[in-house]
Amino acid sequence: MSWEQRRGRSYYFRKVREGGRVRSKYVGSGIVAQICAGDDNDERRERDAKRAAYRATQHAEAQIDRQLADVESAIAAMTHATLFAAGYHQHNGEWRKKRHEK
Repeated sequence: MSWEQRRGRSYYFRKVREGGRVRSKYVGSGIVAQICAGDDNDERRERDAKRAAYRATQHAEAQIDRQLADVESAIAAMTHATLFAAGYHQHNGEWRKKRHEK
């Protein structure tokens, strides 16, 4: 969305992507163009606000995922220590009770 100067007058154009190319679509000049430019600015601000809210949500979810991973590793360490102290060992990923030696 841009105002362009041509032969000393201002004209408002919208940029539209068609088939991988960007094309300029003439909107107008004067009051009609100013109204369209205001609407386009409002839409742009709304898209930016939605994008910022999405990024904030993604950041918060990533932080929660990191906290859950930390808790999971702490629980795994406590489980390992508890089972080892109780006389178990891991064999191919499974916890098994140690055999008594003769």
